[in-house]
Amino acid sequence: MNETGTSERTERDIEAEARAWFIDLLQTPTERKRIAFEAWRAADPAHAEAFRSVALAWEAAEQPGRSLAEAEADELAVYLRAMDGEKSRGRTTRNLAGLVVILLCLLCGAVWLERPHLLQDMTADYVSPRGERASIALADGSTILLDADSALSEDFTAGERRVRLLRGAAFFEVTHDAARPFIVAAGEGEVRVLGTRFDVRLLDDRTVVTLAHGSVAVTAGPDRAQALLKPGEQVAFGKAGLEPVESVNIEDSLAWHNGRFVFYRARLADVVREIERYRKGRIAIASTRLANERVTGSFPLDDTDAALASLQASVGFRFHALAGRLTVITP
Repeated sequence: MNETGTSERTERDIEAEARAWFIDLLQTPTERKRIAFEAWRAADPAHAEAFRSVALAWEAAEQPGRSLAEAEADELAVYLRAMDGEKSRGRTTRNLAGLVVILLCLLCGAVWLERPHLLQDMTADYVSPRGERASIALADGSTILLDADSALSEDFTAGERRVRLLRGAAFFEVTHDAARPFIVAAGEGEVRVLGTRFDVRLLDDRTVVTLAHGSVAVTAGPDRAQALLKPGEQVAFGKAGLEPVESVNIEDSLAWHNGRFVFYRARLADVVREIERYRKGRIAIASTRLANERVTGSFPLDDTDAALASLQASVGFRFHALAGRLTVITP
């Protein structure tokens, strides 16, 4: 970060610098960084003017901005609590906290639509963009196919190979290594293997593991229950633990590898989330009952408008596009 003095910078440069400061504070809001940020703000009148402009803009967008901020409440809570803790330290710090929260809310409006997982992406080792699957080669020779808009972190040690699926879906082809098990953590459980091919998908309230080849042990829930899968089997788990193991059609379950999504009696909310991975902006379902409707079908992932139209014909909902970035589904 540039913490000193003035230089010949455009208004856009100053705005970009302010955003960069915000992101840095958001990741690790230390006292030292907050002091440095205040020094930056005071070092140039243009910095203060930029923040005054942000405050004026916020007056016209306060409620929408706060609503969007709430959508990312889990990621932002730590930062906001840290800022709240500074309120008793004096007026300067209070002003700083207010200005940063203003900037936070404005940024959330754009981030929620264009980069809803920006904070998560900062902590991931591998990220696939919206609309694109990504192939990853790991240091041990294993490979991963990341579904669109998915994220993964990696932590390999001498004793084990561990990755965590942060969001989305991934297909793993694991190289055998008897001395180092391969472990995929996801949601409320983990998958342990030595050498095999399997699929892991994170949904809103559970994780689904599908085995294509080899064998895996899936452990989940408060009682650490375990299920051993054979090829062609699938198991889901959430906070309550493991669900029963089911036999599935592997070709249908893994159709997303080739750009097609096949689903059977799936929640509409889960199907819409898969469409959203391949579409700009966000899709919101304005009814819990509608979100829990069960649907069956398939569609190509490269035409999200056609996919939504297909679901509309099946379920009978209405959808409205707002500003080309937000699609709202209503009964």
